[in-house]
Amino acid sequence: MPSDEFFVRHDLSHYAIEKTLGYNTAFMGMLNKGMEVMDFEDRNKRAKMVLTAEAGWAENMANLFLMETAQGMVNDFNTVLAESFVRIGAADGPLSLTAVEVAAIRSLLRQLLADWVALPVGQTMILEF
Repeated sequence: MPSDEFFVRHDLSHYAIEKTLGYNTAFMGMLNKGMEVMDFEDRNKRAKMVLTAEAGWAENMANLFLMETAQGMVNDFNTVLAESFVRIGAADGPLSLTAVEVAAIRSLLRQLLADWVALPVGQTMILEF
């Protein structure tokens, strides 16, 4: 299914986070359970979605990790993450990641993005979740 570059990168960020942290009820887990990517673009379907705390955490972190790929790594990831939860008025959060988790997500995301860029036009990137 065609998608624009932002959403591909955003979804790869979700994958890196959810795979590393073992989340199974966030974006990738929802897709695994039968939701379609297009469901997230449909206002009516999106309004009926029941989102877990994991889903909220993953969404917030996906944007932050993706921001790092464009602007450079933040010095204190957990402080920036906590501030982002406050800014969006999140009911669940903030959470704190270990340095090992942050490093693993960053590493996997960098690899996924490099693999995406190297993928020949017309080819498919398959990720197991």
